[in-house]
Amino acid sequence: MHKQSFAECHSLATKAPLTRPSMHFSSKIPEVSKKNSWSFQLKPQEFKQKNPGISIVNPWGLFSYNPDYTINSCATSRCFFGQFNMESELMQDQNIRKAVEMGIDKDGFCSVIMEGRGVPAKAAFPSSFSYGNDAVETVSYDPEGAKKLLEESGWTDTDGDGYVDKDGEKLSINWLTYPTRLEQPKLAEYAQATLKDIGIDVVVNNTSDHMTIAKNGDFDVYVSSTTTAPTGDPEYFFTSTVTGAKNYGNYQNEEVTKLTDQLHQTFDKDERAKLAVELQQDILDDDAFFFVSHLNMGIVTKSNVTGMAAHPCDYYEITADLDVE
Repeated sequence: MHKQSFAECHSLATKAPLTRPSMHFSSKIPEVSKKNSWSFQLKPQEFKQKNPGISIVNPWGLFSYNPDYTINSCATSRCFFGQFNMESELMQDQNIRKAVEMGIDKDGFCSVIMEGRGVPAKAAFPSSFSYGNDAVETVSYDPEGAKKLLEESGWTDTDGDGYVDKDGEKLSINWLTYPTRLEQPKLAEYAQATLKDIGIDVVVNNTSDHMTIAKNGDFDVYVSSTTTAPTGDPEYFFTSTVTGAKNYGNYQNEEVTKLTDQLHQTFDKDERAKLAVELQQDILDDDAFFFVSHLNMGIVTKSNVTGMAAHPCDYYEITADLDVE
């Protein structure tokens, strides 16, 4: 391989920080589907025809459609998600939790606010994993359905101010997030606007002291981001965030705890994937977490560089296949 080939590779990605991996390791690169990866060598119309599910055609600026460059991109396991505070009086009402989920337009956030650098998320992992988005079911953006759920719980707009109320109190939720990832304050503002359309007032607390506040439980919704599968294995997300120290919403489900323990003790790859699907479906059915977007990672190379491919785990792009023609 040409010894200067690495200098010819230009990365546009914002890489996730190194994260403590799962206890289960493999010497092989994790297998992923290519359905969640794409190249921007095509002209815009050709790209739309080949990738109808991607609404923004040109998220990579001057490099897009330039024959001198190749862009490989895929949705990573860097996920923007929220967890509800299950000890909050408001959030103990599952209708309110579900209404919040149904009131966030994930497609709009990814295409407009993230300018195509995000893919709508259904759960913790992108579709390139067998246990990713396509393997689970959850609610979709449905403002009218969200309003009906709120009405079922007694929340209606009695004074015409645009916000639902109950017993004289406006439905107002405390949305905690932090500014170190620029997408998160943008998501907070976007949710503030779309949730207003269903009558929910969102008070945003965007602070660098979010960890202290989250640990104290002073929030209704805590929105953060993490690399859910840093090594290509699903265990880390469940042991760290769903049942572990980052379970700031104090979500409790005996079946989820049992399945997480089972996942930790299971070594068969296919069985681990099945458990990951079951776990995600459980937390989605409980409306304990909601998932908004998986970050797109793009790698730009000169067109004579071969063997470079984006990977959802952030770690496996540079392999023995990398070469310069």
